[in-house]
Amino acid sequence: MPTTIEDFMKTATEEQKNLLFSLAETAEEEKKYVNEVNRIYKSMKSGVHSSDGISVTPCETEDDAMIISIGPRQELKRVREQMKKYLEEAVGLGMGHLGIVQRNYEHYVGKPLPK
Repeated sequence: MPTTIEDFMKTATEEQKNLLFSLAETAEEEKKYVNEVNRIYKSMKSGVHSSDGISVTPCETEDDAMIISIGPRQELKRVREQMKKYLEEAVGLGMGHLGIVQRNYEHYVGKPLPK
């Protein structure tokens, strides 16, 4: 059964606590880039409204969206690689019993959580 963050924080080392905070910050950063990429792709369907109320569609095709979103997609890849690194480090620090690690390890690392 996974240990809750609250229970774990009572006995965690400073290194473990800092890693949890880094995981949380990186998750927020990932969310920001996912939203940005989604916004670009959504503009293909609905357009973007300019300040004068006119709807402009900067992305008319999937290729347009791919080009326009390349910056945020590269940042998203970087953030996900960082998340992978943090999760592997968490397991190395004996934090594999935490729910946050158990729920996300396979998704980011690409293999099952070591037993």
